[in-house]
This record gives sequence, C-alpha cells and structure tokens, in this order.
Amino acid sequence: MAGIEKVESGSDFEKLINEILKRKVIAIIGLEKNTGKTETLNFIVKHVSPQKRLALTSIGTDGEEKDLVFGTFKPSVYVDYGFVYTTTELFFKRKTVLSEIIHISQQHTPTGRVIIAKALEPGKVVLSGPPTAVWMEETVRLLKEHSDIVIIDGALSRFSQATPFIADGIVLATGAAYSLDKREIVKHTRYIYTLCQLPEVSMEDKEKLALANTVHVFQDGDWKDLGIESALQLNKIFDTGLDANTKKIYIPGALTDNVLRFVSTKSVDEVIVRDFTKIFVSYENYIKYKPTIRVLKRANIIGITVNPFSPTGYVLNSHEIIKELKKHVDVPVIDVKLETVNNI
Repeated sequence: MAGIEKVESGSDFEKLINEILKRKVIAIIGLEKNTGKTETLNFIVKHVSPQKRLALTSIGTDGEEKDLVFGTFKPSVYVDYGFVYTTTELFFKRKTVLSEIIHISQQHTPTGRVIIAKALEPGKVVLSGPPTAVWMEETVRLLKEHSDIVIIDGALSRFSQATPFIADGIVLATGAAYSLDKREIVKHTRYIYTLCQLPEVSMEDKEKLALANTVHVFQDGDWKDLGIESALQLNKIFDTGLDANTKKIYIPGALTDNVLRFVSTKSVDEVIVRDFTKIFVSYENYIKYKPTIRVLKRANIIGITVNPFSPTGYVLNSHEIIKELKKHVDVPVIDVKLETVNNI
C-alpha cells in the first residue's frame, strides 16, 4: 500500500508476534480499564490467526459494547470461521454469528452457564468466561483441545487470569487511561513488569509449599504450618509466634500493604507468594519496605502495548512513552494502532 511504512526485520512488532506464536496460552492484562486490552486482542488475532488455530476467552464479562463509565464505544471482538470462543448463555442467545456448541459448564455465572462454541462464520461476539482462576484453568484445558493458542482477554485491571499456572505468556496493555502523566504511566508499567520478573524459590521450597493453602513460616531450618488461611489475620499470626527466628514466610493468599508492613516489623528475610497475581502492594510501599519477594512460579511477560488515547479525549505521544519504557524493560513495546496501520 503506497505511503505505508514497511516493517523492519527484527522490529518489536515481529518480535512480539514471534513470541506469541511460541506460546500455548496468552493472557492480556491492563493497568486500567480502557488501556487497550481489546485492541491488543484484535491485533494479536489478526496477525496470529493465519498461522494458528485460536481460542478466545475472558475472565468474567468485559464485553459491553459501550463503556458504562465513560460512555465510549469499545472495540468489538471478531471471530473468523473455525475460531473457538467462550461466552455465557445470555450473550449466546444474542449472538449474530452461526456457532456450534462444544461444551456447556455445570457452574453458573450471573449471566448463565459458560458456553464453549465454534464459529461457523465470521462475525462479532461477546466474550464472557469463568470469573475465577480455578474455573479458568479448567476452561483453558478444554479450549486447548480445540486450538493451538488460547488467548485470555482481561477484565478491568484484574490479573488473576495471568497467573503463570495458567498462562505461559502475558501481554500488558498500558496507556493514557491509567494517567495523563507519562511519568506515572512508565512508573507503574515498570512496577508491574518488575513483579512479573520476581525470582522463583528454590526447588526444595517449591516442593514443600506446592500444595500449601495456609500460612507457613521457616524457622530453625524447617517449615512450620501456622494453620491460618490468610495473612490478613495478623493478630493470629502474632499470637502464633512470628519471631526473630522466622527467616521466611509463605503467604498463600493476598500480600497487601498491611501484611507487608506487619511482616517488615518482624525482620523476616523473605516473603514468598504463589505468583505475582497475589501481590496487592502499592508502588510506594514496595519502594519504602524494599521486600525480598520470591514466587513459586515466575510470570512470563512477553510484550507491552501502549494505548495513547484517553477515554476523556486526551491523546498522548505514544512514541515518547515507548521510548522511555524501552529504557527499563527487555520486551517488545508497541502501539497496536500504529502497527495495525503500518502493516495493512
């Protein structure tokens, strides 16, 4: 096409697509609502579907045609012939795409049971899926039977579907919907990238904690089960005897600001969580306490997409954001809208 810039060999566009083609399950997560998750999904679908059979799903429902907060129209999710996708009964009845039902869940969501369907013609669908990570893991297993790559579309700013126990690749969508201050966008995007890079525990600790669903502490050379399901029960942990001999603590649930503050007063050397999706610590407290955090399984972030458009009407310079991010991350960073134009 005349006037269209040709993609350079080895560009971030090519690198991202090549990384996606190596994976079995891709999770798309966003720093905030309207950071471009659906744009990113459509971008991936366009460039990967000619080579791989795709299955599309979403954590919960994020398929409204119109954003209820800002009143802006959201990009639609299109499927081609042979695509496998999940939706729920309410949305399946409204579909305009001829589809074959492959599976119907026994569990229910607020909009009905989850349906796995195969598109028999091109068209637009509303993606809707399991609201929990456990259910999503089961659904992904079924989707793998009918596809080469499963793509999970995120809902709002939830990260649970991106657990490395489900997804072997993560694409992070960031941009002006998070902040109109480029420095804030870069700072928080770097922070999430840092969490995805957290190192794994030793194989010995991994084996000890793999099935643990209660808080454990490492004291006097061995792991001790405190019998507490959540570290939010700080008073119980204190009464149980979290003392100076505690070198490491494993928290199976959420690591929050309050929990981190408490643990930091006990001179614990190392905090262990299942994976980065369990960390709900603010950037400010992460910097303040500088905790040594390890995970049972490390996440694999393979790319970052930048959406310079704010739902309030402002547009930032994506080139400046990308240039600054690339100083701090070692993955492809692209503006999917620009790449879509450049690769028509």
